[in-house]
Amino acid sequence: MDAERSIEEEASANGLLHPIRDAAALTGVSPGLLRLWDREGLVSPRRTPGGHRLYTSEDLTRLRQINHLRTVDRLNLAAIRREVGTDGSNTSQEPDGDLGTMGRRLRALRTARGLSLAAVAEQSGLSTSFLSAVERGQSNMSVANLFKLADAYGTTVPALGENEPTSQRSVLHPEDRPRYVAGGGRVVIEDLIAAPGALEAQHVEILPGGGSEEAYTHPGEELIYVLSGSLLFWIDDQEQYRLEPGDTLYFRSTESHRWWNEGDVPVSVLWINVPLVQHPVTGSEGQGATPRHLSGVRRDSGHGAGGVTNTTSGTR
Repeated sequence: MDAERSIEEEASANGLLHPIRDAAALTGVSPGLLRLWDREGLVSPRRTPGGHRLYTSEDLTRLRQINHLRTVDRLNLAAIRREVGTDGSNTSQEPDGDLGTMGRRLRALRTARGLSLAAVAEQSGLSTSFLSAVERGQSNMSVANLFKLADAYGTTVPALGENEPTSQRSVLHPEDRPRYVAGGGRVVIEDLIAAPGALEAQHVEILPGGGSEEAYTHPGEELIYVLSGSLLFWIDDQEQYRLEPGDTLYFRSTESHRWWNEGDVPVSVLWINVPLVQHPVTGSEGQGATPRHLSGVRRDSGHGAGGVTNTTSGTR
């Protein structure tokens, strides 16, 4: 460990190579995102004998370009890869479903509701050019953007596909669940209610390296219950939780949130969402203070994907 530390300190002191935390600070992203981009083959940092990542000045330039495409142009990993190419081995799992089929489905949903691209863009926070590219089958969507779009259409992510159930039955067998595979094959979302209304319930499986890819917000309240695996969860980029089996987390959906599986085994989560919650006093959604309830949540020590240490109490 001392040898590893001396290598990083010497490299940093000479201004030649940057440890991952320095690279994150210099490029304005979290260490977790840098690890994800490495796994996706977007950047290939050097490694110390112990496996610690070290970034060159050229790597930092590339990372800033990737971050610009992610935050300003709102591109997901697949679209970013098409823009900048890979820089090393690409370890992505299977790709998302056929883009042309998804694009046609989204166009049909929009026209059936009599909405323009501009109206959907305003509702979802996505650009009209990006939505147009998605409908033409020329661009994929991040997991976070899928949730934004589903909310804009008043439906769920699995229902954006073409496998939504035709009946309104109360019992839904596993083989009949509407299902959508996103995030390069790393996130599988299943509806647990045949016709979600005021309550939505989903089973979400997140494979290693999978996650929301970025933060997102929408009206409502959510409760998640971790069935297996370990999930990192951020709220407003100020609170970070490491959720283990049996842990539950409740939060208002209007708070920016993102999540990621940095482990080596899949994470299985029961995810319950009330899309729109009326405030008991004002009658409007998203106003007033609502306490967050945490059950058995282990606060992250500050290492790992985000490097953010949570200092809040269990209920605030």
